[in-house]
Amino acid sequence: MSKEFQPIENLIDKYFNFNLSRTKCLSQFILCMTQLKTINLAHICQAMKTNAKTDSSYRRLQRFVAEELIPQKILAKTIVAIKGLDKEKTWKLTMDRTNWKFGKLHINILYLGVCYNNVAIPLFSYS
Repeated sequence: MSKEFQPIENLIDKYFNFNLSRTKCLSQFILCMTQLKTINLAHICQAMKTNAKTDSSYRRLQRFVAEELIPQKILAKTIVAIKGLDKEKTWKLTMDRTNWKFGKLHINILYLGVCYNNVAIPLFSYS
């Protein structure tokens, strides 16, 4: 694995109880999201540094998102540590609400995020 992923892998090991494969997947997932400024899995899998085919990386990300239940508090602490925000004196917080309709079901989600380099990184959500 590239040296650029080692610091984030160490943080993930510190906060999560994942095996090495899941640790590497999450580290690439987070770095690609912040670099590309998107959560689109199709775009993220193309940016992942792996020997696997793009379709395999896409399916791996789909399985990760579907199978792993990550507590928001731990994820928020990890993101803050990864971006070095724990050393900042002040944070710029954002709040966003989205509403979708899935058939007759209304999905209403409220997000709390932190700004980093003019990008809002979601930390908590409530639905």
